[in-house]
Amino acid sequence: MHSATIAPFHKQQPKSVFIIDDNAMMRSMMRLGASEAELAVLGEAATAQAGLARCMQLSPDIVLLDLGLPDGDGLELLSQIKAHSPDAFIIVVSGHNDQSVVQSAVTRGAMGFIVKPFSIGSITDALVAARRRLAARQ
Repeated sequence: MHSATIAPFHKQQPKSVFIIDDNAMMRSMMRLGASEAELAVLGEAATAQAGLARCMQLSPDIVLLDLGLPDGDGLELLSQIKAHSPDAFIIVVSGHNDQSVVQSAVTRGAMGFIVKPFSIGSITDALVAARRRLAARQ
């Protein structure tokens, strides 16, 4: 008689990130942080409109989202992304560290908040923490 071998069940690890920021240097730093966190950058956008369209198309595990975008309100964009992808782990990256802004972001579904200016290490740490929290959900 043959004994069946059953492969161990492996949880699907979160592995993708999408970046929305109007500053090319900030996007570059976020890409480096994602690389250090062993996440694939699915893409990036410099505007709210492009960011929403690409997030809806790609459904990334994690979104790094700047609130100060030239064509729209980052908080409204956060709500729109969460409405389309409720499981997306959104980390807000903003120069605004006012408590009301942070609270509004959290209320709308942000799971993290990084204040600009930031180090690549702080982005990496936030992305590694996001991967762990997403993996624990699955």
